[in-house]
Amino acid sequence: MHKYLRRQLCLLAGTVILATTGMSSVAAQDARVLEEIVVTAAYREQGLQDVPVSISAVTGDVMAETAIQKAEDIQFLVPNFTLTETGIGTNAFIRGIGSGINQAFEQSVGTYVDGVHYGRAQQWRSPFLDIERVEVLRGPQSILFGKNSVAGAMNITTAKPTSELEGSFLVSNEFEHDELIVEGIVSGPLGERMRGRLAARVRDGDGHMQNLTLDRPEPKREDTVVRGTLEFDITDNVMATFKAEFGEFDVTGRHIEIINEQAAGGGPFAGLPYHRILGIFGADSTVTNVTQDEKRSSNGDFSNNESTTYALTLDWAIGEHELKSITAWSEFDYDELCDCDFTGAVVFDAALQESYEQLSQEIRLSSPLGDDYDYILGVYYQWSDHDFFDQINIAPDSVLVPVVNASSPGAGSLLANTRAFRRAIVDATVLSAFAQFNWHISDVFTLQLGGRITQDERDGFRSLEIQALDGSPLPAPQAIAPLVYANPAIFGISSTNLANLGPTGAGLIALLGELPVSGNRDQSKFSPEVKLIWDINDDVLAYFTWAEGFKSGSFDFRANNRSFFPTMEDSFEFDDEEASSFELGGKFTLGDGAAEINAALFSTDFDNLQISIFDGILGFNVGNAASAEVQGLEVDLRWAATDRMTITGGIAFTDFEFTDFENGQCYFGQAPDSDIDGDMIPDACSYTGNSNQMVSDIQGNIAVDYRMPIGDNLEMSWLFDFFHTTDYDASATFDPALEQGKYGIINLRLGIGDLDGDWQIALLGKNLTDEKVLSFGGDTPLAGSSFGAKSNYAFYGPGQTITLQGLFRF
Repeated sequence: MHKYLRRQLCLLAGTVILATTGMSSVAAQDARVLEEIVVTAAYREQGLQDVPVSISAVTGDVMAETAIQKAEDIQFLVPNFTLTETGIGTNAFIRGIGSGINQAFEQSVGTYVDGVHYGRAQQWRSPFLDIERVEVLRGPQSILFGKNSVAGAMNITTAKPTSELEGSFLVSNEFEHDELIVEGIVSGPLGERMRGRLAARVRDGDGHMQNLTLDRPEPKREDTVVRGTLEFDITDNVMATFKAEFGEFDVTGRHIEIINEQAAGGGPFAGLPYHRILGIFGADSTVTNVTQDEKRSSNGDFSNNESTTYALTLDWAIGEHELKSITAWSEFDYDELCDCDFTGAVVFDAALQESYEQLSQEIRLSSPLGDDYDYILGVYYQWSDHDFFDQINIAPDSVLVPVVNASSPGAGSLLANTRAFRRAIVDATVLSAFAQFNWHISDVFTLQLGGRITQDERDGFRSLEIQALDGSPLPAPQAIAPLVYANPAIFGISSTNLANLGPTGAGLIALLGELPVSGNRDQSKFSPEVKLIWDINDDVLAYFTWAEGFKSGSFDFRANNRSFFPTMEDSFEFDDEEASSFELGGKFTLGDGAAEINAALFSTDFDNLQISIFDGILGFNVGNAASAEVQGLEVDLRWAATDRMTITGGIAFTDFEFTDFENGQCYFGQAPDSDIDGDMIPDACSYTGNSNQMVSDIQGNIAVDYRMPIGDNLEMSWLFDFFHTTDYDASATFDPALEQGKYGIINLRLGIGDLDGDWQIALLGKNLTDEKVLSFGGDTPLAGSSFGAKSNYAFYGPGQTITLQGLFRF
């Protein structure tokens, strides 16, 4: 790892020297100046070049022109940032670190919208609307942004009301999948002291997959988002901003395919691949489609999401100091049906419901920027209530019924019309105080000291009940008890939970009524940060940062398994995830403002990584599994190459290594090689020395924006961007069958409009290289564990798309 850092340091020096020499000489030929990008990453409005942190910013204009509609689209413009949808959630990664698949996890990448923390995976799914700017900060951001930002943060600023009347109307239509987007914005004064802004968008589109079982395109998306913002000058020194946002986004179907099938190696189904086994038990011919071809078989899925946010911000100028208060209420309700065997056969489905409410209050005081020192002080409070329900449903015509009957006559019939119903509740209260102090040692050196103390208290409860399919109690629990004992995986229960209960014991019968677990966590953590900033001159800034951060532990929502992780007594509870990071960075302005290069060399140690891995049956293994080292180099570039052409880009080199991961979940067919319980029998898989899922050694992008006047009133624009990544593993179990090879994606936008920007018509081509990108995958549920046949499910993104876009402003 140290050799890797030395190589990256040499690469950093060489890159900066080459770029500085080349761009300075070219830019000096004529005066061109980049438009300054203003960010709020340090809780003050500053130019991008003045913020001593590895940060990429995407403006609202760029998002509108490139048709960025959701958080997933940002990753192609920001190296070392990845967002991927999984079977039951959304994962975000920065520098190779992200959160596992569990509704209880808060994200390792914190999201903040106008200063309000969005920590749940479902909140990532909310569509973008009327955004001024998105900032992606890499590395722990624990002081100003708080806990649960151990990998980094995405800081989103929405557009604010204007003092003059203005508005816009956007219509776009994507032809391949018949997607229509309509967006309208109006903003202006509502009196002498009040201003308002209203934005709304609707989206309706078919998906890029064809469901052969139901003969329909999937996933079909329907989004509606409305946001209203009011600004009111209470006095000359006090301004209030109230924002209300409502969103409803529904998805029918999924972009999942079944791939990599192999015949069972033994047992009653020896020689048969999984789709043929399903055919024996009555599945139709659509299950035979097991190649990557944008076709799937499924009995249907849906996901319905509703979200509401209210936020009141008070800005008060007290002399030269600024006092800011942000009070916010955020909630969402999520209802999903998952055909989670991922095939068109009737095996089982899973119904999920999630409800989340959050009240937060932040108050912070910012001093004026002084010659000797300046500071930011703040306190933060958050209360949240999180309810989660899921159930595994076994229908009367499920394939499992005859399968179980074949091995145990009559038992499968008892299994029919049953469900495993699970409920989890976590109430949490967070209170923290933070401070950041800048001591300007001299005209060129600043020492920045920061700290945050966090008190986190939460109560958790979870229960599992085996019921009839309609939710009523089982008529004869004594009869089904032996079946549960013999086939616990069907109900998502670990056999270790049943070890001391006996096949017909009272304890097992009680389990069929309800198995409750509960707990309480109450802890305090201090997160420090030290940064040395060197303003070498007006055009060059260098910095060195050491920081620590953490992500709170909590209670597992997803399984009633005993832990597969020896550090935990029971998998209901998992501990804090911790990070310690070093970063050496530089920001360079070249050619009198014509070019900017920012570079950062980083090294981060992670301990107690929170991991949730699907076990290939119906459950998840959850716990603090691993330690890891992540090191690398990031370089960002902006260059006004001519008065008509701007080039932007970035590249990231990342070296990720698990330094201790002996208790990993094995993929089907992998031989265990790690003894975690000391009985001299391997029972887990060692991933020590491995890289993490979704981590590319090299990832980068480049964009060229060229504009040319036509006559006196028109302007033609070309926007070309290219994204490239080396190979990575899309599976949490590092299954080599689910490796995504290196690929490159080309996007192109051709537009024409008037010089004043009042209207523009554009044609957008996305993924013109027609890459079919694997974003996540795993073992197909029950295929290997119950039938002995290798099979994988995989999420693939869309191929090439063409969109016509019209934008009109007034």
